[in-house]
Amino acid sequence: MKKILLAFLSVIVIAGGGYSLYYLNQYHIEDNDASIQSNLDTWLNRPNSEEINPKVLKVEQLEDTTSHIILFQLDNGDYGYARLVKGINGKFKMDIAGHGSGQGTGLNDASYQVIDTNKGKYLIVYGGNPDLKIDHILAISQLDEYEYIFDVSEDKMFIHSTKIPTGIEGPFPTRLSFYDNADDEIK
Repeated sequence: MKKILLAFLSVIVIAGGGYSLYYLNQYHIEDNDASIQSNLDTWLNRPNSEEINPKVLKVEQLEDTTSHIILFQLDNGDYGYARLVKGINGKFKMDIAGHGSGQGTGLNDASYQVIDTNKGKYLIVYGGNPDLKIDHILAISQLDEYEYIFDVSEDKMFIHSTKIPTGIEGPFPTRLSFYDNADDEIK
């Protein structure tokens, strides 16, 4: 009986140790600019992809969630985002990233994404406003379940977020409209 109990406890300890190593390998990104930049470079330049040179511009936590969003810019001027998730060891793992053209308007430096977090869904809007022509952005769900206004009047580059209410059936896709300070839509 003692041998069976000892074997069972050994299996539990080995499984727990294996899971701990797996977890620590997943959440390995330090909370500093150099580590985040290095890991973003590695993530975006995985095998079978072209050489991409991102520059981290901003890292922001989504309210009180474990998710942090990176705003970055590529050599060609495109903006992108990536999500870091903070683990219980205080380090991050990167799990999604995207970049490229925006909404197909003359303002192709702006785009959006819906992000799932440990506290619900968030809408993030990110991009550039180098000449400060955009005063605010109106985001409307294509199913007309919600609309948000993001003030970007003083942001040459921006990443803004808002929590999407619980129960929204289709937060994606969302239509972005851009307005100047006279409240005229920029086409």
